[in-house]
Amino acid sequence: MAARPERSADVEPPSPVKLLDWDDGFTPSGCNNRPGKIVVDQPRATPRVFQVLENAVRDGTADAIYASAVRAKVWGVFIPTKTLCLDASSKEYKQLVDKLRTQVKSEDETTLDKAGKTRYRHALAQLAVLEFLVAKGGPVITPSDWQSAHGVAVWVIASDCNDETEYHLDYAEMVRYETNVIVPPLYGATLHVSPLQNLHEGDEAPRATNDKVQPFEGGGFHVNLRGLEHYKQYGYKTRLMNKMTTDELEARMASEPGWQSVAYRYRRGILCDGEFPHFSGRVRSLPEGSSPSCSIPYKRVVVGFNLFPHAIGAFVERFPEHSDAFNKYVKLSQTAVKQASDCSKKWSLEELKKNPKQAAFIKYLARKLREKQQHDVATAIAIS
Repeated sequence: MAARPERSADVEPPSPVKLLDWDDGFTPSGCNNRPGKIVVDQPRATPRVFQVLENAVRDGTADAIYASAVRAKVWGVFIPTKTLCLDASSKEYKQLVDKLRTQVKSEDETTLDKAGKTRYRHALAQLAVLEFLVAKGGPVITPSDWQSAHGVAVWVIASDCNDETEYHLDYAEMVRYETNVIVPPLYGATLHVSPLQNLHEGDEAPRATNDKVQPFEGGGFHVNLRGLEHYKQYGYKTRLMNKMTTDELEARMASEPGWQSVAYRYRRGILCDGEFPHFSGRVRSLPEGSSPSCSIPYKRVVVGFNLFPHAIGAFVERFPEHSDAFNKYVKLSQTAVKQASDCSKKWSLEELKKNPKQAAFIKYLARKLREKQQHDVATAIAIS
């Protein structure tokens, strides 16, 4: 199992931050049934922001991410702030972007080994952060925000017909898994990189000059600007509302305040406050055949971005969501919990009395498991 990052004893939460009791209807298997809590009021320059940005990245960047995502279906990396150049008008920014574009263009991901693929995906994610969040998102994500941020978790997901992303709140997944403390990002963002465009009222048809952009149905992005007030009502994947499908949610939006919907469009970016719950609707149709840009079947690909503060950034960096490290850790932890549960069911009290050595061993295993699960990641986020 991967080791935890070193905890920083000198990290103190900014004074406005609050830690509240919170029950969203979900208790992670790795938190030893701890009661839920949530971090609120994290300082950020543009709270409650919701902004849609067209042409958020260059064509080449979007196409390279799209091809990588369709091949892998899902991956995740973490981009530390210290590896970025935050002045988009500077010579250093241009040099870094040019270097990354050259790297992406010169490498064929299909020929790379595991380490090479990770390096390539990291370059793609870093390039997307620079083009989208730094250059395009500069008026929203300010220098003070970047100073507060340890870095950006970046992930890609490729969806087929009938795939959907359930209603949820973004947060540091591993921190929640171990502590049941919800730590939302400072900001969340979504980027559309498939050569597709969602056609609906008010959207123009794909231009004839851009033949690679094809129409499809469904898969739109929906966010509720009421933020945590709405999430408190609906809970984790709508568990507090008798578990609604995304189709049911889409039908309900017209009669409920706070909803904003954004159709899918090639190279469109969406910037949001990290406390806004959201979901992606079901993909109802996709074009037949393959995209001419990479000769692979059409999928609806979204790129997600979460900007996390220094207090928990090191932990998120070690276990980025959808990364191999994250998936391996969760799988091993869930296996350990299941084995402990199976042991408790398998051996009755009478059977254990017949074999004191076995009883002592099972007690030892249970104690060690509890100690491991009770290792307090909350001290790492310095909020308790």
